[in-house]
Amino acid sequence: MVPREEAIARMQAYQDALEQALGRSRSHYDALFDKPPGRILAHEIDMDKVVLRVSRFELELLGYREDQMVGRPVWEFIVMQEVAQRAMDKKLSGSVELKPFVRTFVRADGSPLPMVLLDRHRKDENGSIVGIRTVGMETPGHF
Repeated sequence: MVPREEAIARMQAYQDALEQALGRSRSHYDALFDKPPGRILAHEIDMDKVVLRVSRFELELLGYREDQMVGRPVWEFIVMQEVAQRAMDKKLSGSVELKPFVRTFVRADGSPLPMVLLDRHRKDENGSIVGIRTVGMETPGHF
């Protein structure tokens, strides 16, 4: 697995690339989102914390089908759901800085998977927050 600093740098670069692709066209963005570089996962949620889309790699890593994740609250796939919900509420309100963090997801088989994650706000044309795009990687040991 990748050391923490390298993982964060890769995730930041991917988030930047997604922003640039979105500025070019939706098709560029969709292509990059669906095929992230390396072993980076990606998903997007709306203001209700519902999964809007999820990358193929994340589906493979967690063992879910797309129809099992999309349309469901993201916290259903996370260990310590109440903590995750409170953190997402703060992030969606824009009241906290978005920094790398560790969260443990639950695979389809019930096993835990700790990951380091990096969020970016999804915004509308007026600059209002409409959700969050999260990218992540498996954590190397105790991050």
